[in-house]
Amino acid sequence: MKHRFRSLTVFGTGAWLGWASVAHAQVNLPEGFELVEFGFSERFTDVPRINNCGQVVFGKKLNEGDHGWVLYLYDNGSIREIVRENKGHIPAPDINDHGTIVYMTGIVNDFESERLVLLENRRTTKLGRGAYPSINNNGVVAATVFQRMGCAEESNVFLFHDGRRTRLTRNGFYEQAVRLNDREEVTWTQFDFCQGPWVSEIPLYSNGEITLLPSEATQRQLSDISNRTQVVWSSPLGVESWLDGETTLIADWGTGPSVNDLGDIIFNRWDLETEALDWWLYRIVGGEPVLYRLTYDPIEDTLGDINNWTEAVVRTTAGNGILGGGVRFLRRVRTGDSEFDGDVDRVDYRALAECMTGPGRVRGLCNCRFLDIDHDGDVDLGDFARFQNAFTGG
Repeated sequence: MKHRFRSLTVFGTGAWLGWASVAHAQVNLPEGFELVEFGFSERFTDVPRINNCGQVVFGKKLNEGDHGWVLYLYDNGSIREIVRENKGHIPAPDINDHGTIVYMTGIVNDFESERLVLLENRRTTKLGRGAYPSINNNGVVAATVFQRMGCAEESNVFLFHDGRRTRLTRNGFYEQAVRLNDREEVTWTQFDFCQGPWVSEIPLYSNGEITLLPSEATQRQLSDISNRTQVVWSSPLGVESWLDGETTLIADWGTGPSVNDLGDIIFNRWDLETEALDWWLYRIVGGEPVLYRLTYDPIEDTLGDINNWTEAVVRTTAGNGILGGGVRFLRRVRTGDSEFDGDVDRVDYRALAECMTGPGRVRGLCNCRFLDIDHDGDVDLGDFARFQNAFTGG
């Protein structure tokens, strides 16, 4: 079957999902959100990243082999090809709020070939050697650079900015999964594979110093960081969070967390009944923590990302060893309430007037996308008509 992109469909209504009624009965979406899917095909999809404008980047294999990838950008219902690499791979890209994308290229398992590329305003800049990058809204990139193989596998953490490269670590450990916030604070996983069993730490680089964050677990990984300097990671204990010097357990079962500046956390959990990883959301509602189950089906929901609108994306695979899959997107329902305060009033009317684009898809609607009520890529009279029907006054 050829690769295809599905039109956006509320999850649970697609006829291709034989378990749709079961899944719909089990999920518990937060009020004002819906779950949609895109980019599904028989080809492998890597981890998607989302910015605060709702743009999503993700890489996808061209074929069943390791060589040949395409980098895609999803923007308000439209998906377009950004980069095609016929001989190498393009895993784990990232995107900031200005639409600047950073990605790595190279040959699979050839660490010397790994290179970082910055894509800004359709112009590319080569940053040098590096892998699995993260970019912030200041254009600073954090990534790892592999050094050597063996028991003492080693890779180090670097920052890239304005043509300069700053080395943060040189300690003989294997550093992986770097994440960066707008304060140039960095977190990652520091592995020591020479011990049996292996052990790991979650370091935090802040104000020129590296601190190892406390936990009772000796095997931790897949950390993320917010602009509040909240760091989350997974361990055998579950999903842990560090904030203001204190480590707490968010969920006693889960992995692959991502956190936004509000403290909302997405992660996945293994379900014994479906024998698959399901997607979960942790939020503070009315001062109390609430867990939302976002999916319940045999589809594997693995790693993803969350923005400050609590919109989130996750990579999915078909499970049972099948690599095909795509992206699931937890997005806000568009009603004309531009500030999500529970009504459609004069404030929203002024926002609609400022966001009007006229007919015809435009790129980068960003926060105006919530007033594109019919999801056609513009804010026009069609959206105005829907807005009038929803207007509550005030």
